[in-house]
Amino acid sequence: MKKGIHPQMQWISYVTQDGRLMHAMMTKIHHVGNVYHFRAKRQMAESLGQIAKFKRRYGQENAEDAAK
Repeated sequence: MKKGIHPQMQWISYVTQDGRLMHAMMTKIHHVGNVYHFRAKRQMAESLGQIAKFKRRYGQENAEDAAK
């Protein structure tokens, strides 16, 4: 950590409703699963937002073809 930054600050990653991944500096209030944030970005994005809506509507196969 750099000097002058609040000691309990952390970068958190979250996915907005439209499926974009956002990073924000927040105080460390509770222990969010860092592994969840850093490892599961794509799974998280696919479970939320437009991608999930698309998959529910058109099915898994079509979504994979469209992603390529």
